[in-house]
Amino acid sequence: MFEIEKLNEANKQRIIDFLKSDVIGHVFAFYDIQHDPQHTTMYAAFENGNLKGYILIYTATDVPSIILECKEYVAEALIEYAPRDNFIIHAPPNLLPSVQRKFPNEKHYVENWMLIRGRKAHYHRSELARRLSTEDDALRLAELLSNRKDRPARALKKYIEWITKMPVYGLFTNGRLVSYAGSFLQLPQVWMMGGVFTQPRDRNKGYATLAVSAITEEALRKAETAALFVRSDNYSAIRVYEKIGYEKIGEKLWVDIGTGLRP
Repeated sequence: MFEIEKLNEANKQRIIDFLKSDVIGHVFAFYDIQHDPQHTTMYAAFENGNLKGYILIYTATDVPSIILECKEYVAEALIEYAPRDNFIIHAPPNLLPSVQRKFPNEKHYVENWMLIRGRKAHYHRSELARRLSTEDDALRLAELLSNRKDRPARALKKYIEWITKMPVYGLFTNGRLVSYAGSFLQLPQVWMMGGVFTQPRDRNKGYATLAVSAITEEALRKAETAALFVRSDNYSAIRVYEKIGYEKIGEKLWVDIGTGLRP
């Protein structure tokens, strides 16, 4: 019989030691409970002293982000600790039936989980791509992302904070920022890529390849691997990542519970 414990100082190291056995597979939990504990709550299922899974609630994002990783037989008990509505669950595909029983009105999307190691990388370099660092760069990023209607608008201060705290690369043409890619999580084992976006009228020109290549090159100078998630039906983006050397290593689900957001 399993027991569920809330993450605390007494069990924290035991949980970290388990996550350490597969940092890439548990990258968000491994990072959040150590580097952002004020926004992180975790409930872990133990059986005979062994960790059988966890649910992690992370609240520093626009809506709560829930990570569910566990054996199927503990899934429904862990899901009881999720919020009531308006959040995103990230989970392996085999846990979808358990999620649907709790949240029958969910909407889910399959994401490819892709990884690259240094020896597999094929960099596409350009002088037009560089790391964003100034307030003017932040303003250009805000202007670019104002074209992304599927995400909430943010104040300039937020973009300044992004490029100060996180590696973000942009592709500029004629003084305009037309594409960007960043890394929102950095560990020695893996950097997680995200936020790739290109101005709609500037797509299919190779700009995303250059921006993603630039951030990937920095990642693989400083970490063993780089990884990302991409919706499985976003074929143009998948081609960009494959061109650089990313390979699919699995699938995850993005499950929308009441937010209307999509990956």
